[in-house]
Amino acid sequence: MVAQQLSRPKMGEEKLIIKSEKARFTDILSMLFLRRPITRYHFVEAGDQTAADFGSTPGDWFVALTEVIQKALKAAYYPAFYIGAFVEILLNFIALNNGILGIILNIFRCKLVIPHREAPNFRSMIGLIDGRTELKPLPAGGGPDDRRLQVVGVPSGKVVDEEYFVDVESAECGSATVPLVQQQYVNGRLIRLRTYSLLEVTVMAAKIAYENAAYIENVVNNVWKFHFVGFYSCWNKFVGDHTTQAFVMTDKATDASVIVLSFRGTEPFNMRDWSTDVNLSWLGMGTMGHVHVGFLKALGLQEEDGKDAGRAFPKQSPNAGADKPFAYYRLRDVLREQLKKHPKANVVVTGHSLGGALAAIFPALLALHGERDILDRLLAVNTYGQPRVGDKAFAAFLRANVPVEMVRVVYRYDVVPRVPFDAPPTAEYIHGGTCVYFDGWYACRAIAAGGDAPNPNYFDPRFLLSMYGNAFGDLFKGAFLWMKEGKDYLEGPVSLLYRASGLLVPGLASHSPRDYVNAVRLGRMVSKEA
Repeated sequence: MVAQQLSRPKMGEEKLIIKSEKARFTDILSMLFLRRPITRYHFVEAGDQTAADFGSTPGDWFVALTEVIQKALKAAYYPAFYIGAFVEILLNFIALNNGILGIILNIFRCKLVIPHREAPNFRSMIGLIDGRTELKPLPAGGGPDDRRLQVVGVPSGKVVDEEYFVDVESAECGSATVPLVQQQYVNGRLIRLRTYSLLEVTVMAAKIAYENAAYIENVVNNVWKFHFVGFYSCWNKFVGDHTTQAFVMTDKATDASVIVLSFRGTEPFNMRDWSTDVNLSWLGMGTMGHVHVGFLKALGLQEEDGKDAGRAFPKQSPNAGADKPFAYYRLRDVLREQLKKHPKANVVVTGHSLGGALAAIFPALLALHGERDILDRLLAVNTYGQPRVGDKAFAAFLRANVPVEMVRVVYRYDVVPRVPFDAPPTAEYIHGGTCVYFDGWYACRAIAAGGDAPNPNYFDPRFLLSMYGNAFGDLFKGAFLWMKEGKDYLEGPVSLLYRASGLLVPGLASHSPRDYVNAVRLGRMVSKEA
């Protein structure tokens, strides 16, 4: 039935492009009170089929709210940019000189360290919030500290050989079979990455993707003892800038078993990234369904063409010059090269926030273009704090055409997985893949594919007290977690200050990669949903 629905021919153009920069406050008021059909506004570009489908249906208040948020983000762009740049330089300056006292001493000793943005010791705001770089290995042997999950079909308590276990750290030892395990055991292949779980490696790769190329290379080669393949800064023709960054690594320089592709996510002070996450615009991509336009642009969209997915995203790489590579095509070529170099290797794709969105769409584009050489060796897609990227047809396309089920990790009331708003019929965004939702202090449950975390559109007043309670609890517990779990969980003033922002905007602090790293390392499965 799904295949029939996806293959059904559709006439006309399917797209809804909301040009927020052209929207006026009078337009927003009109949406709220006059209830005009959204396709009739001058700042909305709708395809003919979309306009026919919508008819006289007005956009709901989530559409108007989105435009208010977009206006606020635009107004904050330059202040946030300059404040962010200053704060990062200042905090790196203090850290590299070992504090205020160290700065004074280094001045007298003529050894003052000046931070440089492209240096391997320069950290982004994400790195300043959580500076951990070491991977946490799996416990040696078994015993009560062995947190590996059992493979689907192996009854709890049954004595089995070592090969029946999967190296993941998201449930307690000896638990009954849980849905997440099935997603970690692909085509009879166990997911192992030396002595580390796949979730550990992907969440840390998603975290360090925020850093500069030299920093990432140093961590991958010298801290993790893996092999750094390359850092890629890619072109967005609609923005006219290199807005998409990603890196590729392998577990070994020769005869590697795993190739990891990690996309950079939403940077805290980059209002353009936040604006992309919130935007409701979508484009019809044929059998792929309706897909978020901003994320498609970040990967290399060529035309806002809602009639022909082949024109919007052609299979052959467009030529924009060597200095302007498009992310999807450049990274596709890199993976092909690495798979030829490492014939036994499999591919893992990951990302946090915006990076998670790109990680979700990337294999869908591979499927659209029939890139079986990469898809057949795809081992896992793990995302963290990922925004929504498409509609039901897109989620169905992923499940039918991508050989692995995406595992999507969400921590508490993280605001980003709850945008773009699901605001039908204007924007029917849903999540795909299996959601691993942490609803307590690193206690999680698996939500079956198609399910969503509580308070899916963020603004439900019924969750207000719970959201503020979580923000206060996370701040308090974050200050003292190290006393129970050790020095690796000791948080500095930058991290605690960021947690405090959750008291102003609940769910903002929950988006920190720190909590996603902690969740993977300390998480336990307490329940499951069918």
